Amino acid sequence: MAVERVAMPTRRSLLAAAGPLLVGGCLAGTPATDQPAPSSSESPSPPSPTTAHSPTPECTRGYTLSLSPFAPTEQLILPLRPAQSRLVERIFAEGGVRLQTYGQAPIRSERYVNHEGAYYRDEFTQGGVEEVSARRANLSWSDGQEAPADEPVVAYAALPAVDQSALSLLVHGPEYSREELPREGMSVRDSPAPYPEGTDESMLVGAGRTWVSWEGRVYDVTVTTDESSLSRRTFEYSATRVADSASAFRAFAAETYLTSLAILPSEARSVLDAAKAAGGQYEDCDEPSAGYRAVKWRLAVAPELPTPRDGDWYVAYDGERYRLELGGWVA
Repeated sequence: MAVERVAMPTRRSLLAAAGPLLVGGCLAGTPATDQPAPSSSESPSPPSPTTAHSPTPECTRGYTLSLSPFAPTEQLILPLRPAQSRLVERIFAEGGVRLQTYGQAPIRSERYVNHEGAYYRDEFTQGGVEEVSARRANLSWSDGQEAPADEPVVAYAALPAVDQSALSLLVHGPEYSREELPREGMSVRDSPAPYPEGTDESMLVGAGRTWVSWEGRVYDVTVTTDESSLSRRTFEYSATRVADSASAFRAFAAETYLTSLAILPSEARSVLDAAKAAGGQYEDCDEPSAGYRAVKWRLAVAPELPTPRDGDWYVAYDGERYRLELGGWVA
């Protein structure tokens, strides 16, 4: 029987679920400090937890809680794709980047990075979106492709800047979006090629089939006179230094994200104690227990870790610090 892993709700959905508990009560507008979670009388008694992460005749859904050591330098410093790494290096080299792209943001959320021993938070804001003029185009390439013997080949470097820009998008996609070019072949059909400055200087628009050599490849290109448009977005990227060393970054992460679970009802403590005793793993079968619900309720007002760790939390419990994850599965 297949098992489907289920992503648990993030803080935003947890807040929505906790709304009746937060609105109109003494907790509304209260910062995420040590507040008691609802008692067992607020939730029905659950089935006993199971430890297997697989369906059985008695268990077709699981609710999981995991505790792992507090390790911000490994958990918050996440790998970047090569294209993203090039953007990050440019941010440091230029002291910030104003990027205009025909795609989405290459890095879409704040990210922590280690640069030359110090720790930084990379951030971005989106500026305006504008529609620019484009022409419909076709492009193809296959490994070993050559132009017919009686057809001229135009070097990319000999093209006007307006054609170079249009061809660059057709081949490479939006800046910092593609890791590498296809190795066996590629084809782009009826796609908008940008000409924001117009086509007066173009050698390709309306010229019919043209063979263009670029980066060791010969592309079959046709840019028509059919008008289209593209959205061009502007993003401002910057990097803020948050720590000068690994130990300082641990302190920064604790100050920013750590939530104390010192004050909890007994059923919530029993869930955390069971997870500790089982090597950091806890699971409820079919229905979440009162203790699981109490932990989840408490975390609804705690700061989540940043994307893509949203839905995880740093917590302090019984003198130790942990990364806490809520998850689940459905048969």
